[in-house]
Amino acid sequence: MSSPSNTYAASGTPEHRFFLTAFLKSWGHSDPMPAGVNDWDAPLSEEHPVPVVLLHGTWMNAYGTWSMIAPKLVARGFRVFALNYGSTDESFLGRRTCCFANGGLLDSAAEVDQFIDTVLERTGASQVDVIGHSQGGAQARMLVSKNEGASTDGTSRIRNVIELAGSGHGTTLMGLGTLAAWLRDRLRGKLDVSAILRAVLGQCAEDQIVGSDVVTHINRDGDTVPGVHYTMISTRYDEVVTPWRTQFLTPGDGATVHNFCVQSDGNARDWSDHLSLCYSPRTFDLILERLSDSDNGSAGAYRKSHPHVIARVLPVLGQLRQRGY
Repeated sequence: MSSPSNTYAASGTPEHRFFLTAFLKSWGHSDPMPAGVNDWDAPLSEEHPVPVVLLHGTWMNAYGTWSMIAPKLVARGFRVFALNYGSTDESFLGRRTCCFANGGLLDSAAEVDQFIDTVLERTGASQVDVIGHSQGGAQARMLVSKNEGASTDGTSRIRNVIELAGSGHGTTLMGLGTLAAWLRDRLRGKLDVSAILRAVLGQCAEDQIVGSDVVTHINRDGDTVPGVHYTMISTRYDEVVTPWRTQFLTPGDGATVHNFCVQSDGNARDWSDHLSLCYSPRTFDLILERLSDSDNGSAGAYRKSHPHVIARVLPVLGQLRQRGY
């Protein structure tokens, strides 16, 4: 059986240790995918019966974001799926090759939603686990808040939402977003700051500024939906979704939340920034903990037999050395 379209075709490109090399390799390709994803013919395993869907962040692509995490998950028996979503040519960055997720977040949400439906239909699974980086995390939260993440028969389509530096609470962009909002208010009628942002960066930039209409929409009913497990993995050196602590989620009724900082538990030499967070061994360790515990139905079982991974990670680049696991 073939894949639904060439857009979702599987790739055999090898695993990367560094964000920068993966990102540069993706440049110039129309729709790159990391190794092992979108294998529509492989059966779900008894050990890992829930497919994993990966959602990249703003101005990024699946290959540049997931070329460490995706192959590692596939090697451990998970079925992993990814897409490049939200491509428009309405902004300067949007016209760059391999620069996706540059359109409005609400517009992109329909594309993400459709992909989830495709994964469920093609795999025969009743649920998926979603891992989203940056805007991908915001997209995941919008997805579960729509009809509380339920399918037509009322069951939850989403088991886990795992966010890496999720932008659902918005960002100040180290003050630049706040400055843009201030200029927009002060110069209203003289200079359309919002139009400039959209022309250069895309609607996605305005949508993710703290206090935007889209951020308000994402958080309209709180951070969580009943029955869904949430995990937020952050880095204190995040220079994009700022302040970094505002990424953390607060659980509502019937939901569980796990907030992590990759520098905790003796991992102080992990200097991951917003981008290399996806190439941190500690990040992968925390993802594996959440997925493994969910699959065997035993909270804490993974950590009992797996010490926390300790690693050196450089900003923008990625991992140098690790121990543990």
